[in-house]
Amino acid sequence: MSIVTDERFEQFIDDSRWLHKNYNELIKEFNLEYVEIKNHEVVAHGKEMNDFERDLKQLNIDRLNVVVEYIRNKRNEV
Repeated sequence: MSIVTDERFEQFIDDSRWLHKNYNELIKEFNLEYVEIKNHEVVAHGKEMNDFERDLKQLNIDRLNVVVEYIRNKRNEV
C-alpha cells in the first residue's frame, strides 16, 4: 500500500498548478483525453481510464504519483 507523504502531496499540488496553467496548450494536443501529469510532464494519456492505468503500470509509475485530468475544450460544450 502506498502512503502519501508531505513531499508527494507538495508534488501533487505543484503538478496540479502546472496542469491548470498549461490547460489551453494541453487542449490542443489532448482534447477529450485523460492525461497523467508527473513533474510538469504528460507521462501518459488516453481516451479511456483503463488506457492510462495500463500505461502507468508499463512505465512503473505509481498512480498516486500523478495528477489525472480529463481534458476538454469547455467552449465547445452545448
